[in-house]
Amino acid sequence: MIIKSNIPALNALNRLQKNNKNTASTLEKLSSGFRINKAADDAAGLSISEKMRAQIWGLDQAQRNIQDGISLIQTADGGLAEIQNPNLQRLRELAIQAANDTLTQEDRQSIQEEVEQIKKAIDEIADNTEFNGIKLLNVPDSGTHTYTTTTTTTVTTVTGYEPVPTVIDLSKATSITIFENTSAPFPTNEVTFSMNDLQFGQFWAATNNAPPLKNEHYIFSVDLSANTFTTRALQTASIVALNNITGVRLNGLSGYDVTEAWATDVVSFVGTPNDASHGPDKILGSDLSDTDTPSFGFDETADTLITVQFKARKAITSTTTTTTTTVTETLPDKSVKLQIGANTGDTFTVDLSDVRTSSLGLDSIVVDPRDKAVEALAKIDDAIQKVSSERSKFGAYQNALDHIHNNVSNYAVNLTAAESRIRDADMAKEIMEMTKNNILSQVATAMLVQANQTPRGVLQLLR
Repeated sequence: MIIKSNIPALNALNRLQKNNKNTASTLEKLSSGFRINKAADDAAGLSISEKMRAQIWGLDQAQRNIQDGISLIQTADGGLAEIQNPNLQRLRELAIQAANDTLTQEDRQSIQEEVEQIKKAIDEIADNTEFNGIKLLNVPDSGTHTYTTTTTTTVTTVTGYEPVPTVIDLSKATSITIFENTSAPFPTNEVTFSMNDLQFGQFWAATNNAPPLKNEHYIFSVDLSANTFTTRALQTASIVALNNITGVRLNGLSGYDVTEAWATDVVSFVGTPNDASHGPDKILGSDLSDTDTPSFGFDETADTLITVQFKARKAITSTTTTTTTTVTETLPDKSVKLQIGANTGDTFTVDLSDVRTSSLGLDSIVVDPRDKAVEALAKIDDAIQKVSSERSKFGAYQNALDHIHNNVSNYAVNLTAAESRIRDADMAKEIMEMTKNNILSQVATAMLVQANQTPRGVLQLLR
């Protein structure tokens, strides 16, 4: 019997601690109502939930924005309604009255006095109709809001070239074309790879109709840090690594005195050339003949490699920076934008109105003599039509915002339900877990007591 380490008691204590931890976690969920109280509870679920909450809260605010917008529109429509009836209707009635020849000049002058009072009332309504300090019915078409943008242009000009060729920066080229000629009289094989692809190495099998050599296999690659190109001929049981590359050409070169450049220097090679006249330097230049192939021996036992560089005269450039400030747009300052959604760009534009007498064409109407009263009648009809059109516009805005509000409300409800399924706790399940953990904790406590009693049996041996 061992009493130094009471293993049963340690096991019971370990289980008790785990049960207590699970009970504490369940109590936290029950007390908060959330399944996820910290990131450790569900890291992915928390991220998704927080993103949804941002949308939900944004939609809640958007609903309030829409309701404010509807209130603004209703305020504008109320002002227009007051201008239209009784003011414009009374003006029309007075113009019709003044157009009757049964009236004297004094009668028409009395009518003109009432006309002036009505015009003044229309202007007061237009000037004083506002929502939260925003004028709604006296916004002139000439009011503008301008802003500017600053454009910076950098121009690089080639002023000359360095006198001595230097190693070409391969990142300044777009692609490399490789020429391969296995044996005459077969045509030279040609393949082009982009510079981006060559950074990862590109496999290529040459076309060869001269048995038993079959098809040579190559891997082409570039090292942009060293500005080198490497051709590797692969040695296999059936293919000899001859490395029959006759030329390598850079394409799309910028910043140098040429746009194309052939390999100029052999940096290193691996393998044994057939003879001195067929060394690795035969890959240099634009001579693509078969006799200038840098062949290696048939007794090669491993891959053969040739690494080359390219040289050209580098361009000498000068840089000019020009900063230009221009007016990009002039917009009528006649509208308010409502943020009707939770994201950038979710806006609704409400165009405001100008229904002062000067805009309606009523500021100079007179009803004396009779022909002026007839002209005034036509202008009043046009004004009534304009005010009716503005009221129709605001009515359409309100209907549209009502529909948008319904849609945003439904969206928020559905998104809230989705977020709840991720974030909220299932109370019945958590209560069940708590009951289970409580029972297990009580049992573990009892077993811990029992385990602590076991070593006392050693005392019987001492009697």
